[in-house]
Amino acid sequence: MEGWKRLARLVMVVVMWSLCQSAVAGAETVPAAVERQHIAVTLEPERHLVAGESVITYAAGTKAALLRLSQGATVTSVAVAGRSIPFSFQRGVLSLNVPPGTAAPAVTVSWRAAFNDPVSQHPAASEDPSYGVRGAVTREGTFLGGEAYWYPVPQQVPARRSIGISAPAGIEAITNGKLVSRESTAVVTRSLWEEARPVGLLSLCAGPYRIEHRRLGAIDLYSYLFPGNAALSARYLDATAKYLALYQELFGPYPFEKYAVVENFFPTGYGFPSFTLLGGSVIRLPFIPDTSLPHEIAHSWWGNGIEPELAEGNWSEGLVTYLADYLLKERRSQAEGIEYRRQLLIDYASLVSAGSDFPLSSFTGRSDPASRSIGYGKGAMLFHMIRREIGDAPFFEALRQLCRTHMYGSATWSDFTAAFSRSSGKEFGPSVKQWLTRSGGPRLSLAGVTTRREGKGWTVTGDIAQDPAPFRLAVPLRLESEGGETKEVVSVAGEHTRFSLSSPTLPKRLLLDPDAEVFRVLSPGEIPATVNSIKGSDKVIGVVTENCKAAAGTFKALLASLSQESAPLIDEGRLDPGAAGSSDLVFCGVPKSRSLLPRLPDGVRLEADGFKLDGSSFAGPDGLLLLVLARPQAPGKVAALFLPLSESAASQYAPKITHYGKYGFLAFAGGSNRRKGTAAAADRKVSVDLTQQAP
Repeated sequence: MEGWKRLARLVMVVVMWSLCQSAVAGAETVPAAVERQHIAVTLEPERHLVAGESVITYAAGTKAALLRLSQGATVTSVAVAGRSIPFSFQRGVLSLNVPPGTAAPAVTVSWRAAFNDPVSQHPAASEDPSYGVRGAVTREGTFLGGEAYWYPVPQQVPARRSIGISAPAGIEAITNGKLVSRESTAVVTRSLWEEARPVGLLSLCAGPYRIEHRRLGAIDLYSYLFPGNAALSARYLDATAKYLALYQELFGPYPFEKYAVVENFFPTGYGFPSFTLLGGSVIRLPFIPDTSLPHEIAHSWWGNGIEPELAEGNWSEGLVTYLADYLLKERRSQAEGIEYRRQLLIDYASLVSAGSDFPLSSFTGRSDPASRSIGYGKGAMLFHMIRREIGDAPFFEALRQLCRTHMYGSATWSDFTAAFSRSSGKEFGPSVKQWLTRSGGPRLSLAGVTTRREGKGWTVTGDIAQDPAPFRLAVPLRLESEGGETKEVVSVAGEHTRFSLSSPTLPKRLLLDPDAEVFRVLSPGEIPATVNSIKGSDKVIGVVTENCKAAAGTFKALLASLSQESAPLIDEGRLDPGAAGSSDLVFCGVPKSRSLLPRLPDGVRLEADGFKLDGSSFAGPDGLLLLVLARPQAPGKVAALFLPLSESAASQYAPKITHYGKYGFLAFAGGSNRRKGTAAAADRKVSVDLTQQAP
């Protein structure tokens, strides 16, 4: 479930309230309560058309109402008790007055609207998961997102809601709620869906699906897959049952009537109330049932069942990243958990600059790599720090408590803080507030570390230093000695905090936060050079060398996919040394002046007709190498070598590179990635070699 959807809902409310002033005379200023809404639509793919009728039953005493509907729609009639009434439809807002004396008005709205947003099967990398598609009714399939306003949307979510869908024979449709009935004739396919506890906006999908059904207790499980992927149904239904069971154990009862895995006709990864929508190319990836799918299932509780109140920021993406993407790795192995947390810190340090940073309380949804690193990564680390401080039992009890008290409603960061305080018996308000209201994070280092012999053992002392305007946090230290390890957590509050650790055997190394347990801004020496180093750069130059085999447009598209669409392209001979020294460089082809390119890592060898990587040869037109290297002559800057062996290789593999953000070297051939990895990074600020000190 993406945060931009919640932002769209907030915008919808603002628009409707602003237009309330220009509504028909006598319109109410308080949103009218809706007891029930029934929506009946017919899909006409050949004409890209939705034709529908909706009956909205308002609470007694309602005098006026506003509804949101696609600006491109045509409203054919509005009636109450079978009698037409005047209405106004402007800029996507339908306003009406209820005739006096109507007890519990049932307003019937008839409309039609065309939806045909351009759909690409190979869209460019984007932080917008819809790729600009809000609504499309086509021969290949139908996708109507809630933000398309394909049906009349009241200001308040109805207490009950039902949806009837008619489509051409062979076309199956799915939306929120329980499948009440389904029938198919030689002409038409019909289905009826009903929500006992509606939430948010409705989305609708349709296509030539093959449907499989199972039960998990009282929950209906479905797969709606196209014929070419129908064989994957069992794998997805098995995974759905597995993760629903896990999350019910952690959070409490599943909040909806069904869960369905639905295939889309263009690449997406959505989580809607009671179903997920995955593109066909995504569904075929073997790891999706254990990565993207549990992420979307977790959103059933966090983001769909309970929505974030955006006034305090969107907590749902950080929480679901922690409970799905991270927690499942931690359960597989401690090492995987550590690596995931470390990568979150690397991504933040690589992708977030001073100009793109903002507090967590300002996060509403991802719009670029920086906002994703803040809302998803920093948010996940905040939940990890809370769990680490209070323990598993109070942490998950707080989540279950929130589900009991806020399900089918909304929650704020303050609600989470209060829940964690109640479950743990500790007051979390001030400590959590600093992470929500301040941008950035602590920059920590070890200072003045000394070792001395005391009796039969040794003592290591020093300071944990952090930049001015310090944060309050608990910082782990690990002392490695000949006889084992000593761990201690130091409460840090000021610019310098003294610590002392003892060891019965000779100390060898002292490490600050070696397992990435706390959110902090890594120092440059802790960050390996990766693809994300280019994504997060505030100044990049694309350098075209004499042996660049990519077309200018392909090279430009690569930079755009790495969030550097404004980066200039310069021929190597025209590269200004001053500009090169203050910029990150991306070379297309090997530069003639090899001094511009840092020393290649061991195992990498460039040859006249290709390259070698870790002993494997890549030659011919099908290969591509990408290296991202730290530049010792320009501290803090990187140089990337983009080396396609032909234009066809460049155009085929360049769009894939953005998806390998945490890696520093990539090799492609034979249609896929063949090698990937990252050079190790270390920094004396957080790792002190004690063997060099005289005891």
